[in-house]
Amino acid sequence: MPATTQSIREIISTQSSAAAVLQRFDIDLCSHADESLVQACAALQLSVEQVLEKLTDAAASEHGTVSADLAGYSQSRLIQHIVRSHHQYVRHELPRLGEMAWKLSAKHGERQPELMRIDALLEALQAEMFAHLSKEEQILFSYIVQMEEEADGCAPQARACFQSVAQPVSMMVQEHETAEGLVAEMRKLANDFNAPAKACATHIALYAGLQLFESDLRQHVHLENDILFPRAIEMEAALSLRR
Repeated sequence: MPATTQSIREIISTQSSAAAVLQRFDIDLCSHADESLVQACAALQLSVEQVLEKLTDAAASEHGTVSADLAGYSQSRLIQHIVRSHHQYVRHELPRLGEMAWKLSAKHGERQPELMRIDALLEALQAEMFAHLSKEEQILFSYIVQMEEEADGCAPQARACFQSVAQPVSMMVQEHETAEGLVAEMRKLANDFNAPAKACATHIALYAGLQLFESDLRQHVHLENDILFPRAIEMEAALSLRR
């Protein structure tokens, strides 16, 4: 748990999820970097207890494990979990990370060209993933839910704009690989997400955020590629025998 006497720089250096929490309270990571949490909160008239509580909660979530057996979820429930836990995370985190990368690129890009490349990669990743999420939610996930309702006898035959669910599944898997490739390139440019010794607080926060994003993406892709999608293909095959 972070201490109120620790500096903002120390907190974000030791807790990967801290930067996002502090930014939600409008605590500028660079201008308050060398202030203690108490000093930064006082300057902004914030409740240090409230900020500390959110930091503690984020730290617990960061190191926690999912207790539910997601593989045992119904398709509809698993989709709900993916959208709420992973799709919403992507939609929140990529703009936040992109803003930090843009600021760092503008300020330090000439001396550290890797920051300019990371900024460009994040922009590409956001465009790729936002389009990807929309296609999943509006087309593929919708069809999977319809199939499950048909299988349960709660709805008529599921209809889709494709011949087989394997077609959009194949496209989504390819797009997962594209996203993972962009993140892998950022990891390489960022020295495995280890900020330089004299990096500013925003630089440290960006790399910590990218590392967390990579971890979430790994879980996100696993749930879809290894559980949701194979079951959807099996379900469609079973339904075709019943129709």
